[in-house]
Amino acid sequence: MEPDRSRQIALLKVFMLVFVLGGWELGARTGFIPTFWTSSPSLIAANFWKSLLANEISYHTWVTMQEALAGLAAGAVVGILLGLLLGVSRVFGAALEPFVIALNSLPRVALAPLIVMFVGIGFASKFLLAFSLVVVPIMLNTYEGIKSVDPQLVNMMRVVHARRDQVFFKVLLPNCVPWIFSALRVSISFAIIGAIVGEFISARAGIGYMIDTAAGGFDTTGMIMPLFVLMIIAFALDRVFVAFSNRLLRWREDVR
Repeated sequence: MEPDRSRQIALLKVFMLVFVLGGWELGARTGFIPTFWTSSPSLIAANFWKSLLANEISYHTWVTMQEALAGLAAGAVVGILLGLLLGVSRVFGAALEPFVIALNSLPRVALAPLIVMFVGIGFASKFLLAFSLVVVPIMLNTYEGIKSVDPQLVNMMRVVHARRDQVFFKVLLPNCVPWIFSALRVSISFAIIGAIVGEFISARAGIGYMIDTAAGGFDTTGMIMPLFVLMIIAFALDRVFVAFSNRLLRWREDVR
């Protein structure tokens, strides 16, 4: 990307952020936007600083991120392995595909009370809920990545008498890596949602617990502030995934 264009995009991002936050703050201070319903950037910042000094937001964020990242990691490993298995075995994959689609259409968040009933209100229920929201999308994306391989490439490998493991590691696996990274980027938010929903139902700590407690006291600022913290963390993780995927997939630019 050209330097001038990159600078323009960066300036536009800063302008949009200042415009939204400044307009929100101005509307709250003039009474045009009722702070009871929407709070304001200054109130949220003050609440964050107070919570940070009391070690509340850091502790509850750490609890939620442990649950979400553990579910994301486990869901990624299981989802990638299942997706590769479905993609490599055409007969098994074709037979299992409708069941996978049906499982994906199931609103897994609705299973949260059942999960809590089975494993309790501790770490396991939030982990399993985050895992359930992550594993199927990653599995489907991995499966689609295998299916999208150009058949001519596979036929060419067979013409030169390549072994099945060579076809897998040289053609199939590299082709589905971009699909896997795309699924991981989306799954970051899914994992956090799973952890939060589990905490809404029953928890003694976590961002969901903070929001639920603030809602009981009609504290709008207390509900919005943790959400902003999670949004910033999720955005930072997304940037890390993008940087890592761009570095790992640099070979695609070389090929082009």
